[in-house]
Amino acid sequence: MINKESFFHSEAEMNNKDFSREGFGNSKAESLSKKSTTNGLPHNQKEKTIHSTIQGGGRTDFPLLAIDGGGTKTIAVITDADGNVLSSGKSGTSNYQVAGFKGTIKTLKRVIKKAIGQLNENVLHHDTEINFNVGVFALAGIDTIKDETNVQEIVKQVIEESGVQIKRVIVENDALSVLFGETNHSPGVILISGTGSIAFGHDGRGNYARAGGWGHRLGDEGGGYWIGKEAILTILKMHDGRGPETALSDLVLNQFQLDNHEDLYNWVYGPNYSIHDVGELSTIVEDAYHLGDPASKNILDRAVSELYCLVSAVVKRINISGGPFKLLFLGGVLQNSDYVKSELMYKVKNEMPNVDIITNHDKPIDLIVQRGLNG
Repeated sequence: MINKESFFHSEAEMNNKDFSREGFGNSKAESLSKKSTTNGLPHNQKEKTIHSTIQGGGRTDFPLLAIDGGGTKTIAVITDADGNVLSSGKSGTSNYQVAGFKGTIKTLKRVIKKAIGQLNENVLHHDTEINFNVGVFALAGIDTIKDETNVQEIVKQVIEESGVQIKRVIVENDALSVLFGETNHSPGVILISGTGSIAFGHDGRGNYARAGGWGHRLGDEGGGYWIGKEAILTILKMHDGRGPETALSDLVLNQFQLDNHEDLYNWVYGPNYSIHDVGELSTIVEDAYHLGDPASKNILDRAVSELYCLVSAVVKRINISGGPFKLLFLGGVLQNSDYVKSELMYKVKNEMPNVDIITNHDKPIDLIVQRGLNG
């Protein structure tokens, strides 16, 4: 169990550039469906709220800048006090482990600039400098204390070079922001099974735990890449005579447009090998299971067991099994594999009767907005 003071999120008071730590919040984010209305409200009513925030010196205050920075794309939104999205900006990855320091800074500055530009054009109808009460930078790649320190420095530079002022800045792992947005101050766990796998949990009293998330070289059991890798191993074992016949062989070879298992082996060790492509094989395994393939069922059953272990480990470390808590499912495997999702739900509920499993939830950016408004 990790006390809040040493986990991978922080709050910065940008006036003195000193990072301190604070809590989390809960609210609701909704989008502008049209320029003339906001969730059914007349545009002039929204304008009245916005104009009341204009400050002296030509700057305008807004409640929240929220950024969801993932491994493939980054989204920034500016909201009002009720979580209504006033403007947004999108760009590529802001995971500094992927994009590097310079690339991450460039991406974050770009999405902030786009969001402010859209705000000036569509809402304020004039250019002005912007202040934010809260800024949430929910970014992938904050997995260690070293990562947190590095990303804090990145965010400082981004804010300084973007020309905005933010009273309170929250920098944390994107999964944590999503979890806090869903659970507020209540105990909860988030389980992510996308290409990789990881679980985070908090007990509602400032203590946190993490399990998994060690990457495809060391772990990510139960994630899409792990499922795909197990499919390839199953095919090779079949051709060795060490495993049963499996429909996976034809399905996977067809997916990659390969002729035989030796071509598959050469692809794995060749220049075109892709973690993403292997992760995509998880859907092939699901298809093979529905065709009645026992080997595919075995892979999916083991994925369920691995994902359950992640949840169980976190729940035990923060000691929340005795009371009600939320469990949030996130990621492609848990959203798209009916078998994995249903079997895992059954196993978790059987062992943890107090759990409230949430599979239909808001988009991550909406939960990150919720995390920030009452932060």
